[in-house]
Amino acid sequence: MAFVYENIVQAVDSVNETGLGVKFTNADSIFKSIYSVREQAKENLKTLLFTRIGERYMQPTFGTNLLNLLFEPNTIQIKEDVSEILIDPINVWLPYISIENINVITAEEDPTLPHQLSITITYNIENFSTDSIVVYANNDNTISIV
Repeated sequence: MAFVYENIVQAVDSVNETGLGVKFTNADSIFKSIYSVREQAKENLKTLLFTRIGERYMQPTFGTNLLNLLFEPNTIQIKEDVSEILIDPINVWLPYISIENINVITAEEDPTLPHQLSITITYNIENFSTDSIVVYANNDNTISIV
């Protein structure tokens, strides 16, 4: 097994910005640095949404039950359930994010929807602009985020 040593001083010196965090999904590499508060807040929200309660060591109340709910049968109650399971954890763990609106659309309501369920979370970052995350529960039992 061979090792190649690279001069990392040049790489560090060429970056003029300080990263706030990392994105976990990127086509070019495993981790991509985040340089804005807006991006970091969005990644923090994604992490909270897709961490199950009890999954994080030493923080057993961190997370939501969204993953458990996404592939449950679509009922009229699902809209209220989604709002209930998201609002409290976001207020506790991400107090700088305020939820403006949670819109849940099922395939029964919109037959043109290519997914089983679409959840749009519109949020406002304190002292910044409004943004949104869209979560899709797909027919092939996968989840996608935009």
